[in-house]
Amino acid sequence: MNLQKITSTSGGKCTEKQILNFANQLFWYCFLAYVCSYIGRKNFSACLPEMIKENFLTEEFGGYISAAYMIVYGVGQLVNGILGSRYQPKYMIGIGLFGATICNFFMGVLSSKELMVFVWAANGIFHSMLWAPIIRVFTDQIPDERRIRAGANIGAACSVGAILALVIPGQMIKYGCDWRTVFFVSAIILFVAFIVWVLGNRYLRNYLNLMDIVCKQERVRMFAQTSTVGGETSNNDEATQKYTIIGVVVASGIWLILFGLLFNGALRDGVESWVPTFLYKQFNTSPAFAATISVIVPIVSISGTYFSNWLNNKHIKNELHTAGWMFVIASLAVLGIYLTRNTNAIICVVFLSISVAAMWGSNHMFLTRLPYHFAKYGLSAAMTGAFNSIIYFASALAAGLYGILAARVGWDKLIIVWLIAGIGGTIFCFLSGRAWSKSRPSE
Repeated sequence: MNLQKITSTSGGKCTEKQILNFANQLFWYCFLAYVCSYIGRKNFSACLPEMIKENFLTEEFGGYISAAYMIVYGVGQLVNGILGSRYQPKYMIGIGLFGATICNFFMGVLSSKELMVFVWAANGIFHSMLWAPIIRVFTDQIPDERRIRAGANIGAACSVGAILALVIPGQMIKYGCDWRTVFFVSAIILFVAFIVWVLGNRYLRNYLNLMDIVCKQERVRMFAQTSTVGGETSNNDEATQKYTIIGVVVASGIWLILFGLLFNGALRDGVESWVPTFLYKQFNTSPAFAATISVIVPIVSISGTYFSNWLNNKHIKNELHTAGWMFVIASLAVLGIYLTRNTNAIICVVFLSISVAAMWGSNHMFLTRLPYHFAKYGLSAAMTGAFNSIIYFASALAAGLYGILAARVGWDKLIIVWLIAGIGGTIFCFLSGRAWSKSRPSE
């Protein structure tokens, strides 16, 4: 959907400058929503060392809570990816923000760690209603001239949110607040984001209606060219039903990327969520210091999305090969973690940061750039939801496994597991990238 097509459909009521201005506003509403959502989901990792210190939780039970969130989040990504291709994204994102608000409030109230498992799992359901609809917003409601930039910049929202999710709890705990207060503050932040999202969509309702009309016209035109039934052109709904996620993945020959997604989840969220606890245990730091110094990880990880975007656009021009090189960088960084694991916390955090940044780079290829190619089939939300669900299934398994391994065999052996994940991801990304170079549709 280029600017000329959009202005033509508007009947001259909107200029190209106005359309770009509305698109930028819509992006920033999405950015704010996703930043705040990260505060309401990463805060548990930042609070975990303090919860362990108070003997409210053990490392192993903390792993169970993290795993419950990620399992449900993974299932939700699959379901909400499909729903996100059928229903208005503005409603799904609004419900997700409001539900996450309620869950964070109850995390601050509950005294039963068993009930926390269910509440944090519910938090996973609501947070899974954000990413796939946001990608659909980008493909359906932001002009082509801004789409790639929006996809790269939303990756920064993950890092900014992760930074705030570590800084806010770390500073609050440092200055005497308990972990329950952290969850209450997170609930307030999420509620503010919900209000801004609702009001912002009301303000942009005319622009959103225009973009819906243009998007529908584009899909009808494409299917009119490619889909005929009995010699007659099929309608948009019938044509859309011909395409499925499995069919598209098999037809494109990139089914091996499913294994790359698994390793990405194991080496990204699986590692990132344990950084504060790793520092607390490995270097005997205070919980507040562990949470604060962990901020280095998301600060550096911002660069991963932009670097992979630049590398793919300027040099490699194959999303899966680019993801493979990100795995190479991550593997080398994990090796650095192993070599510095007993020397200096700052150096170790730098290597952790590089590893996580590289995985965010590959994640951007998997969850943003790949789905863009399938927007013309109406599958951008479904594709990113399906891929994200696989990543978070791996994250869930990794979060639980890492907690058990850390408690029973120690962090040294756990780092070796991270290295194996990095090597595995490298292999499968390059294998699937060969097929993708031959079958890739244009964005």
